[in-house]
Amino acid sequence: MKTPFQGLLPAALALLVIALPQGASAQATLEKIKSREQINVGYRALAAPFSFNEAPGKPLGYSIEFCKPIIEQLRQAAGNKNLPVRYIETEVDARVRLLTEGSVDLLCESVTDTPERRARMDFSTPIFVDAVQVAVRNKDMISTLEQLKGKSIVGIDGSTAIPAMERFSKTHALNWQQAKAVNPDAALGQLQLGWAAGYARDGALLAAQLASQSDAGNYTILPERLSVETIAIAYRKGDAAMGALVNASVKESMRSGAAQGWYEQWFLKPAKPGGKPLFTAMPAEMKALMDAAKAN
Repeated sequence: MKTPFQGLLPAALALLVIALPQGASAQATLEKIKSREQINVGYRALAAPFSFNEAPGKPLGYSIEFCKPIIEQLRQAAGNKNLPVRYIETEVDARVRLLTEGSVDLLCESVTDTPERRARMDFSTPIFVDAVQVAVRNKDMISTLEQLKGKSIVGIDGSTAIPAMERFSKTHALNWQQAKAVNPDAALGQLQLGWAAGYARDGALLAAQLASQSDAGNYTILPERLSVETIAIAYRKGDAAMGALVNASVKESMRSGAAQGWYEQWFLKPAKPGGKPLFTAMPAEMKALMDAAKAN
């Protein structure tokens, strides 16, 4: 199931420029890592293809790939090439708290960079550009968001889909009845049972979730977009040294072509034998992000 991107490039490139390294000062995160003698990486198990469990505490995914070289840089900076890494599974409503209190050093998953979240944490150069979209059941014969007027739309509580739904509904006078689910499985369950007429989530996450279902052919992701979602690696607010390290690593991954390979692995190849890739070609917005990283 494809979810093509359109018209997202200007916002994405603007965030790319904002997120480039600004120089190092305090080393709060590195000092914490040295003190605990361990790197703690937060991730979400239900955020494929960005992060998901191969086994408990052993995540895979596009965002995880970006964090592997960051981890090696942190080991080098800490002076211990064998420094252990602990992957900590987080939930949407707890991840910001875990990062700000220092329980995790990085968030390596599908974290959207928003002005509200920047008040509590900082973000790397963007690694992906997505958009909130809505999935519907084919049997309900819905092909546009306008046809969902006055109906119930479910999103994951604490995700950026919730405010995106609110803004879009208000702007277009759709009077959506908003429902909140605790996790992706619960949200999809509401759609499957018909308790909600639509399920809003980041397009790539939504496509990956539906593709993993035995009844994937029963759903369609509507082409209209509720908002731009710029995905990045998150780290502790105000830690300039950590920001410089993270951004340099992300930029090098894009410059070297490694990120291109990760993109092809997680978005252009089937997640399982006989399955379908999420996309058939790299969207222009993603290529522009990688080209911009190489040029700066």
